[in-house]
Amino acid sequence: MREGPRLVPLFYGKAMLFIQSYVLYYILASIGITYGYHRCFAHSEIKVNPIVECIMLYCGILCGGQSVLSWSGIHRMHHAYSDTPKDPHSPLYKKWYQIVFSTWRIKNIPRKFVKDLYQNPRVMFFHKYGLMIMALTWVVAIYYNVILHFILVYIFSYIFYGMLNLLGHSEDGPVNKWYINLFAPFEGNHSDHHTSGINRKK
Repeated sequence: MREGPRLVPLFYGKAMLFIQSYVLYYILASIGITYGYHRCFAHSEIKVNPIVECIMLYCGILCGGQSVLSWSGIHRMHHAYSDTPKDPHSPLYKKWYQIVFSTWRIKNIPRKFVKDLYQNPRVMFFHKYGLMIMALTWVVAIYYNVILHFILVYIFSYIFYGMLNLLGHSEDGPVNKWYINLFAPFEGNHSDHHTSGINRKK
């Protein structure tokens, strides 16, 4: 008798790929984006040694391929002009797809917002060579047959942090939402973040 398609193993394999990629994303995004790009570089909220900075920058570049220079500049502009027409990603003035699929880069950001980061040699190294480093990582991932994991990490990062900006603001301003932590690690208290003492550009 002819066997039917093995749907359960197929589903199991795809489900495990998704779960493993999500866990990898959560680890890389926690180190690279939440504590690296955001807390360390955009707000100078934490201070770390150069080795840890490099680890943060490496994890960050794997999460969407965006330089910390442009990421921090956009974020500082967001705080400086929160929910005004100058805000790079306010849902009050931008369409949802402009926020989730933002294409802002350093050329759009006034230098005054990132002038301190230009003085950091590690930031500038990853700004210049970050995409090359990410590409080399993907080559290694191909060799070890885990490239799909890193592609999903890239996709998750690009969309999930856009969703943070989309869902973390309402007509009344920034809001706290616990479920934001599910896709943007440790970023659910968005209103608290905006009203705290770190609500500033450098």
